[in-house]
Amino acid sequence: MFRSLFSVTLLLFLAGCSIPAWAHSMNQGAVLLDFHGATANVELQLPVERLKAALGAELSPENKRIADYILRKFSASLPGGESFRVDPLDFPHWASIDGAPYVVMHLRLTPPSGNRADLFDLHCNVLLEHLPDQVFLVSIRTDWQTSIFANDPQLIAVLHGNERSVRIDRRDGDWRRGLASLFKLGMRHIAEGTDHLLFLLTLLLPAPLLVRRARWSDCASTRRCLMQIGKIVTAFTLGHSVTLAAGALNVLHVPSHPIEVLIAVSILVSAAHALRPLFPGREAVIAGCFGLIHGMAFATTLSELGLARWDRAASVFGFNLGIEAMQLIVVAAALPSLILLSRTVLYPAIRIGGALLAGSAATAWIVQRLWNLPNPADPFVLALAEHALWIAAALTLLGVLAQRAPTLNTPAASQPILNE
Repeated sequence: MFRSLFSVTLLLFLAGCSIPAWAHSMNQGAVLLDFHGATANVELQLPVERLKAALGAELSPENKRIADYILRKFSASLPGGESFRVDPLDFPHWASIDGAPYVVMHLRLTPPSGNRADLFDLHCNVLLEHLPDQVFLVSIRTDWQTSIFANDPQLIAVLHGNERSVRIDRRDGDWRRGLASLFKLGMRHIAEGTDHLLFLLTLLLPAPLLVRRARWSDCASTRRCLMQIGKIVTAFTLGHSVTLAAGALNVLHVPSHPIEVLIAVSILVSAAHALRPLFPGREAVIAGCFGLIHGMAFATTLSELGLARWDRAASVFGFNLGIEAMQLIVVAAALPSLILLSRTVLYPAIRIGGALLAGSAATAWIVQRLWNLPNPADPFVLALAEHALWIAAALTLLGVLAQRAPTLNTPAASQPILNE
C-alpha cells in the first residue's frame, strides 16, 4: 500500500517536470518509447555509476556484458503472455545527458505476427533487481496515433522496487488525432510566427496599388487587387510547401541560423518594396522565392517532433494545411482594410508607416540574429501581434468611415488606371 502511494505521489510530482530535468538524479534512469507503425523503439538511459554497481565491474562502451545484460532484463509481452521480439538497434554507448554520464542503448520491440504494439506490458528488470532504490521514468516520446511528439513527451509510469512492469494502452489512439494535432501546430506556428506573417503582410501592402513613374500611385480595381493578392499568397504557399516537404523528409538540410537571418532579410526587402517599387508586377515571384526560405524554417519545427519517415510525410500534409488555414484567416482579416483604405488619401501614410515599422523590426532581427544582441523591437512587435485582430477591425472601420467622407476619397477609386 505504501509503495503504491509512493508511486502515485512521485508520478504526480514529476509530471510537471521536463525530460531533461529528470536525468539529473544519479539514481534515475529513463525508458523513452517511440511508436512507428506496428512496432515500438525504446531508448534506455542508464546512469553509469548505477550500472557499474549492478554489474560489479568497471565498464567500457565496448563491454559486451552491457548489451547482453540489457537484452536479458528488458522485455515486452501481450496481455496473454506472448512475447515481443527485442532487437538491438545499436551498441550501448556513453552519453552526457544534462551533464551526467549515462549509458544509452536503443531497442526495437516487434509484436508477435498479426499484432500491433497497441496494448502490451513492458517489463524492466535492468538495475531494479540489484538496486532497490533505482527509479525509471517511463515516457512516450513520439506517437502519431495518440498525438504525442518529441517536443512534448508524456510521462506514463515510474518503475522502482518491485514495480517493474507497466501496461501500455494506445487503443484509444487514431491516426486522425495525429493529423489534427499537426494541423493545430501549423496554425499556431503561423499565429506565433510574427516574422512569417510580417513578411506576407508587408508584401501585400502595395498590392492594391498601381505604378506610375517608378512610384506607387493610384489604386487598382478591386478585381485586379484580389488577383494580385491571390497570386502572392499562392506563390508564397507553393514556395514554402516545397522546402517544408524537402526538409521534413530529410531531403534538404540547411542550418537554422542563416535561415532565420534570411527570413529577416526577406521582411526588409518587402518593406523597401512597399516604400518604392523594386519589382513591380513580380511580387508573386519574390513571394515564391522567399517562400522557399520560410519553408526551411517550418521544416525545423517538424524535425523536432521525432517522427519516423512515413509519419513525417503525413505530418507535412497536416502541418501545411494548418499553415494555409491560418494564412487565409490573416489575409481575410487584412483584405477589407487593404481594399477600403487604398481608395482613400489616408493610404500613403498607412503604407509608409507600415513599411517603416516592418523595416525597423527586420533590421532589429538581423542585428539580433547575426550578433546575438538585445532586440528592443521584440516587445513592441509581439504587442502588435497580440492585438492584430483588433487592429485589423479598427483599420477596416477607418476605411468604411473614410469611404463616406468625400474629401478622403481618391479620384482613382472610381476610375482605376493601368500601369504605365
